[in-house]
Amino acid sequence: MITVVGMGRKQGDLTLDGKRAIERAEKVVVKSAKTHAASSVAAIRDDALYCDDLFESATDFDSLNEAIAARLRSFENKNVVFCVVGEGSDDTTVQRLKNVAIIHGVSLYSEAAGNSLEGGSVIYTAQELLAEKHVLPRPTAVKCIDDKYIASEVQLRLLEAFDPDAEAVFCCGKMVKTIAVAQLVKQRFDYQATLYVRPKPLTERRVFDYYDCADIMAVLCGPNGCPWDREQTHKSIVKNVIEEAYELADALEKEDNEHVVEELGDLLMQVIFHLEIAQNNGEFEPQTVYTALCRKLIDRHPHVFGEITATNSAESLGVWEQQKLKEHKIKSTAQNVLDVPRGMSALMRCQKVSSRAAKGGYEFENVQQVAGKVREELEEFLSSSESDKQMEGGDLLFACVNLLRLSGVDAETALLLSTEKFVRRVAECERLLAERKQNLKEMSMAQFDELWSEAKSNVG
Repeated sequence: MITVVGMGRKQGDLTLDGKRAIERAEKVVVKSAKTHAASSVAAIRDDALYCDDLFESATDFDSLNEAIAARLRSFENKNVVFCVVGEGSDDTTVQRLKNVAIIHGVSLYSEAAGNSLEGGSVIYTAQELLAEKHVLPRPTAVKCIDDKYIASEVQLRLLEAFDPDAEAVFCCGKMVKTIAVAQLVKQRFDYQATLYVRPKPLTERRVFDYYDCADIMAVLCGPNGCPWDREQTHKSIVKNVIEEAYELADALEKEDNEHVVEELGDLLMQVIFHLEIAQNNGEFEPQTVYTALCRKLIDRHPHVFGEITATNSAESLGVWEQQKLKEHKIKSTAQNVLDVPRGMSALMRCQKVSSRAAKGGYEFENVQQVAGKVREELEEFLSSSESDKQMEGGDLLFACVNLLRLSGVDAETALLLSTEKFVRRVAECERLLAERKQNLKEMSMAQFDELWSEAKSNVG
């Protein structure tokens, strides 16, 4: 039988029950001789076994804890007491043991947390925090911050979720003080060093995460929220999604990171807005969307999560398309082209439809052949009647999109870039005209060509 005795956070914290257990044990094992637990045990008996040799030989904390647990299990037929710093049950080695009795002591975080943890608090050792995938802005206790190197890593992880000036209570031995999270690395440390940090109120914070975005949107759409936000429906804001996507695309094309950050946030807001509307209307939960997305990503990457092999990007896209066809139960080219959403821009939908048709065999042999088709459609457009020009114009555009597609050019992006280039040149012409006090309508074609060439030279 293994009994865990929590030795408290400092000398003198050992309880009477803990002392009696140590006195009566057949075997006493102390986690480390370099803690106050060792001196407390030494005052009771002189035959304790220490685990510092395992600290020296272990390659990481997982192997250390397993080695200590294995040593304890080797004494299972005896009345064994395992002495650890702190409260007992939250020790990382104890968590690997089964069927143990625990004599609780004073926790390492008790002083920092004012002897009472707030609801929703999380407790980590420094190593557990560093191994955590996501650090959230919740009341957080971090114990066993052994040295300044660990402290610097802990500080960086905490700054993922907390403002640099968020207040925290830091204690080490008898010293207890309030510091900012960003001051952690400047403190002194030993095995007792513990930090307890609480997030600022939502309206005062400068560091946020996805869950904060969702919480804020819930407030805006709630009973005491924004009247406009509460009135919106999926349909009333559908155009906003498209607008924000185009604004993001524009920022990405310009490589304007400041606006990329802003536009990514605006697009994310639209997603969260629709999730909140759906939840409030009882249509579906956000979890349903996350689950569908994760399931899709896993299912469409069997070359990553399964047995299929893809050695390059072209093969990867091929696998993705095959999996998509299976999911949508598409068995013909007709079904595949009909599956292209009508809500896309005309140019984007045109390229998507022609691309899917091409995969089904509806394809030109080469670029020269499709170039001939463009010339043919141009002649038909120029010779068409007024009533036929719209359809013939569409045929011409469709042929041009195919020419770009076979040349490896995305038609939507190409047109956006050309339009932007035209806008820049027009703006430069207007600047030059204003500077020279000239009127475009009074210029000859030769003068206009000269003006346009100058604008083109200035802005590209």
